[in-house]
Amino acid sequence: MVVLGLAGYFCGKLFDLVKKLSDEFTAPIACTLEDPDSTAPLASPSIFDAPTKALSCIIPAYNEQDRLSTTLDEALNYLQRRRDKQGPQFTYELIIVDDGSKDGTAAVARKYIRQYGLDTVRLLRVSANRGKGHAVKRGMALARGEFCLMMDADGATRFADLEKLEAEMERIMQPSFGASKAAAAASGDSQGALGVVFGSRAHLAQDAVAKRSPLRNFLTRGFHALVYFVAGGRIRDTQCGFKLFTRRAAAVLFANVRLQRWCFDVELLYLAEQLGIPVAEVSVNWTEIPGSKIRFTSILLMATELLILKMNYQVLGTWSIHSELTMTKKAS
Repeated sequence: MVVLGLAGYFCGKLFDLVKKLSDEFTAPIACTLEDPDSTAPLASPSIFDAPTKALSCIIPAYNEQDRLSTTLDEALNYLQRRRDKQGPQFTYELIIVDDGSKDGTAAVARKYIRQYGLDTVRLLRVSANRGKGHAVKRGMALARGEFCLMMDADGATRFADLEKLEAEMERIMQPSFGASKAAAAASGDSQGALGVVFGSRAHLAQDAVAKRSPLRNFLTRGFHALVYFVAGGRIRDTQCGFKLFTRRAAAVLFANVRLQRWCFDVELLYLAEQLGIPVAEVSVNWTEIPGSKIRFTSILLMATELLILKMNYQVLGTWSIHSELTMTKKAS
């Protein structure tokens, strides 16, 4: 009886989690691109439009008032030095997505907007906390860059390692879905290149630096086992918050993403492989920053999301993958 009671309890909890995730996916939520000196929201660009920047950096932030400034300083200093070196054609933007923060995260972002201007630093306010996956998806939808970088607000990854991701992107990029350059040219495909590069803490090279607590190591190993079960082991570290996308890849991938919290990275990998978008993994320098939001209960949420992913895509087939053409029509 005790065993049956426990089984019933955990099944009930699992059902509640699944229902919560489902409700979050379908429920509308307000997002506003904010001008700190005006009450009127800014006009929202679309990632399906032609790029007007060289690079967009999407930074999801939930209660990050204490860590965000350091991250923004590092990123902006690097980007300004690179612009000085490469010339005015290297243009960039940072999109901070405030995911329903209850602290002064938005105030920190506003300070940088006033210092660097609305064209360089942008603030997207989400009316309630919906999860990192949702925040990144909404930020990507507004990106103006030819390349789109997803980066965490905690500054755990050295921003200059962007160059490693760019070098690998140059190696793997293809001009069309599953096509060679010659085939793309013959078909008249001029929509842009495709590719995704995952930053990694998996010690793929000796210069990778990762310092994790024992708890984080335990959670990481358990999570990797679940990822292997769902998506295979091609990418060893799906969760590093430092990923580079071509604009075209970001548009079709994030338009398809459904998971809104922990495991949207795994879904991105699965979608890329199904769509024939090349994916690679590159080691980056990484340091654990105090203030991690991962808790023991997080592994339960991660496991639930991974099971939902596997069931809906691979077992039941209830989630379909929409084509680039379909997504472009919806955006227009």
